Amino acid sequence: MDIKHILVPSDFSNTARHALANAFAIAAHRNAKITLLHIVTVYDDDPYNPKQSFPDLKEYYKHLEERAGAHFEETLSGQSIRTVDIEYVIRRGFSPYEEILGVAAEQAVDLIALGTHGRKPLARFFLGSVAENIVHHAECPVLTVRIDAGDIFIPTYKKIVVPTDFSDQSNRALVLAIAFLGDNGSIDLLHVIEDTIHPAYFTSEEESLYNVLPNVREKASAVLEKMIDECAPKTHQIHPIIVEGRISSSIVDYAEQVGCDLIVMGTHGLNALSQFFIGSQANRVIRRAPCPVITIK
Repeated sequence: MDIKHILVPSDFSNTARHALANAFAIAAHRNAKITLLHIVTVYDDDPYNPKQSFPDLKEYYKHLEERAGAHFEETLSGQSIRTVDIEYVIRRGFSPYEEILGVAAEQAVDLIALGTHGRKPLARFFLGSVAENIVHHAECPVLTVRIDAGDIFIPTYKKIVVPTDFSDQSNRALVLAIAFLGDNGSIDLLHVIEDTIHPAYFTSEEESLYNVLPNVREKASAVLEKMIDECAPKTHQIHPIIVEGRISSSIVDYAEQVGCDLIVMGTHGLNALSQFFIGSQANRVIRRAPCPVITIK
């Protein structure tokens, strides 16, 4: 997949700065353009206005464009930004996620990068739901960042974890991860075997997957190797990894254990039923991940 245009919705929070830094890393690596987007809403930008009306957009646009430029320069201080084409867009509306998706569709962007938390305690609640809506409704891959502390820096993706359930989405996630991999980097292709079956009555009251498929680990290992052969160039270091446990917690724990820089995963599974479960797994990973997460449909 070719990434040529990245949309970065920003409320000028620390998580937005981290998201922008990740977008810049990808844009510089893929020679892509960045659109920095700010949504003006009644409730977020003027919560105490008794008329609940939008501010004068002409003056506000000028103010926010200056603020966005300063924000960008501050985020990327000490880094060369001349190689990346950047534009600023300001929109107004009542629903931030609908405006973000609207701009993404209008400009046919290839990736959306955003933080999962905002500037204020109240905004944190709303922006969490905004991020989840973007993840589940965007037509393009979405990069989410929950980090809101620490120094802002341009990352290099040396260690990428790609969780897989062997679905088409997982295959696309692996291909995308390869495109983002830094020089001399490696990818861990991770499959989680969840031993406990819920609910048990689906399998004649068996509760352990190993009672139903005693050679499940061997089968999973073979499929991982086949996936690597079909999707990955021989020049890349891709390691098949199998762990046991709860899916989302195992993904997060493994990412922390290996100190990964990026998680790339699908949001849908092998069938209609697993779409529900895998979608919820992606949400859980995004909420707890120690690094940025890219989700792809």
